[in-house]
Amino acid sequence: MSIELAVGTAPLTMEGIARHGSKTGEPAFLTDRRLKALAHYNVTPMPGRRDEIWRRVEFGDLNVDAATVRGPADGLSILSPLSNEARARNVFWGSPEQAAKEHAAVLEKHWSTEVFPAGEENRFGNGGKFHSLNQALWEGGYVFHAPAGVEVELPMHARFFTRPGGDGVFPHNLIVLEEGASATIIESYESKPEFEGDKAFCCPQTEIVLGKGAKLRYILLQNIGSNATYIGAHRAHQHADSRLTFVSSHLGSALAKSFIATVMLERKAHAYLSGLYYGTGSQKIHLDTYQHHIAPECTTDLMFKGALDHKARAVYRGMIRLENDAQKTDAYQQNRTLLLSDDARVDSIPGLEILANDVRCTHGATAGQIDPAILFYLMSRGLSSFQAKKMIMDGFFEEVILRFGIESVTEPLRREIDAKIDHRNS
Repeated sequence: MSIELAVGTAPLTMEGIARHGSKTGEPAFLTDRRLKALAHYNVTPMPGRRDEIWRRVEFGDLNVDAATVRGPADGLSILSPLSNEARARNVFWGSPEQAAKEHAAVLEKHWSTEVFPAGEENRFGNGGKFHSLNQALWEGGYVFHAPAGVEVELPMHARFFTRPGGDGVFPHNLIVLEEGASATIIESYESKPEFEGDKAFCCPQTEIVLGKGAKLRYILLQNIGSNATYIGAHRAHQHADSRLTFVSSHLGSALAKSFIATVMLERKAHAYLSGLYYGTGSQKIHLDTYQHHIAPECTTDLMFKGALDHKARAVYRGMIRLENDAQKTDAYQQNRTLLLSDDARVDSIPGLEILANDVRCTHGATAGQIDPAILFYLMSRGLSSFQAKKMIMDGFFEEVILRFGIESVTEPLRREIDAKIDHRNS
C-alpha cells in the first residue's frame, strides 16, 4: 500500500508518516524507524560536487520531491510462491507488511537496525540522503527468513516494477539466514513495456544478515527503463563461516548508482562478488563496491566487467578496508571495461585502506578497446564485423554470466546483452 499523507501536508512529513502508521496498524517500532530516517533525510543536503562519493553523478532533471507523490501500488511487485516443504519448516517469504503481522520479531531485530541503521550516517559506503529516503518511505519489498539449519532448494524470485510518470518506487528488502541455513534469492528491477520510456525513479534497499555457517546466493538484476533513475543499496553482514555469492547485472536506466557491500564480522567468512554492466547511448552507470573486513581470516573476491558504447559513461569505485584485527585477510578486487567507441568513458577508482599487517590484498583495473588484431583474425575466418564483435563480447562477459549459476537467469541475460550489442548496428 502506498504511503497516504495527511490532508494538507507536504510529502515526507512527520505528520504524514505517523498518520500512515496509525491507519495501517503498522507496529510502533517500524513507524519510529521511519521517523528517524525522515529526520536524517530532512537535515541532509542533496549530494553534490564536494562529496567524493557523488561528485561524478549528474542527476539531470531528477525531481525527488515529485517522485515521493505516488499513485496506487497495485502490480508493482511479484513474489514467487514458497514451496510447501519450506513453509512446513517455518521459512517466511512475503511482503514487509505481511511480516509485520506474522513475523514481527524478526523485523524488530533486523529491520533498519544493524545493516542500515535508520537515521544514522555511516561514512563507509553510505548513500546518505537516499538511504534515508527509502527507510522513511518504503512500501512493498520482501522479507525472507530461514530458521537455523534449513536449506531452501528452490530459488525465490522477487520482481519489482517502476511506476509511470516520474513517480518513485521504494522497495525495502530483508534477508535473514540463521545458523547453517542456505537459500538462493533473485531480486530484479524492471519497467513494464508500456512504461519503458517514462522518467521513473527506483530507490530500493536490501539488508542481508548471514548467521554462522549460512550460505546465500544473491542475484541482483537491474534493467529498468531507458529514461529511469536507479539509486539502490544492497549490503550483507556476515558471521563466522558464512558464505555469500553475490552476482549482479546493471543494464538498464538512464542513470544508475548502486551501492554493493559486505561486512565480515566474524572469522572465516567468505564473499564472492561479481557483476557486469553494459551502457549504450548516453547511459551513466555508477557502481560503488565495499569489502569491509573487521574480523580475521576472512576472504572477499570481487570481479566486475563492463562494456560501454556511444557516449555511455561508467564510474566504478571500489574499496577494500581492513580494520586492526582483520589479520590473515585475503581480499581481491578487479574491474575490467571494454570501450566500444571513442566517446565512451570509464573512471575506475580502486582503493585499499589497510590497518592490519598480516594480510594479502590486491586490486586491478583495466580499460581498453577491442584488439584490432583479434577482430581481423575472426573476420579473416569468414565472420562479418558484427559477428566478430559479438563473439568477442560474448566471451568477455561469459566468465561473469556463468557465476549466476541458474539457467532461468543466464539465458535471458544473454539475450539482453545480445540486444545491447545489436543496438550498435541499428
